[in-house]
Amino acid sequence: MANRIVDVIEGKNLKKIFLDIDSIIRKVDSARKEPEFSKEIEVRNQKNPDIITDDAGILRLFASLIAFSQNAPSDKVEALLQKGIFDNVFHNFEIRRVSQINPQDIINKHWDDIKVIRFKKKVSSIVGCAKSFESIEAKYGSFVTLLKKSDIPKCVKSETDVDRFWNGFNNLKDIMEDVEMPFFRSSTSLLHFLLHIGFPCIKPDLIVMRVAKEIGIVDSEKGEGNLLRTVKVIQLYSIDKDIKPSIVDLYLLIHGGQKWAMQFVTPSFYK
Repeated sequence: MANRIVDVIEGKNLKKIFLDIDSIIRKVDSARKEPEFSKEIEVRNQKNPDIITDDAGILRLFASLIAFSQNAPSDKVEALLQKGIFDNVFHNFEIRRVSQINPQDIINKHWDDIKVIRFKKKVSSIVGCAKSFESIEAKYGSFVTLLKKSDIPKCVKSETDVDRFWNGFNNLKDIMEDVEMPFFRSSTSLLHFLLHIGFPCIKPDLIVMRVAKEIGIVDSEKGEGNLLRTVKVIQLYSIDKDIKPSIVDLYLLIHGGQKWAMQFVTPSFYK
């Protein structure tokens, strides 16, 4: 294997796991729905951490990821965001203005407009993120600066890069916990954010973890160690096959039958 990738990680046979992922990719490829599939691949390939250059942009992204979370109807949330309703309600995500919002005021005035997000506590979480951004600004200058200094690599080409990723990730997570950042101090949500802006990782959500258990990456779908091990194995697979982790993530979601991802293959795939 390229780049000195180990054959066994924490008692798991990587060669067998890699062959099983190869098989998943072949099966999905045989049922690709075009041009939808190729367009999504292109979107994932084009994502780059450098696109977001200010904290307001990151707060906007945090708010959208929070809105989509906890089984909120993705089509309705997407429509909400596209109409600019969130931008209006949260003052275009200007950090100081959002941090001063009383969440109950938003709920009283705007809940009917944003109720597709499902849970009122999400409003408090978005306001709480703005407050945490202020703490980050006081200590580190800005979240953008913090992210750049985290030394999280923008791609992984070797096991050394994987080690750098996890060192940077752990440091960033410690800071998120220190400033009590809502949602994104959890490993899964922080990985989701990093994946979304183009860093080399995946989000170990329920669907991905089911597939991880199915192919022997983990013995259980739950537990922090299992979540992080799954991400690391996919990173190692990505190095070996010269493919972005986000692309592997798409294949796993399709294979696992995630509702949103089902649109990228023909219906016969699931029969």
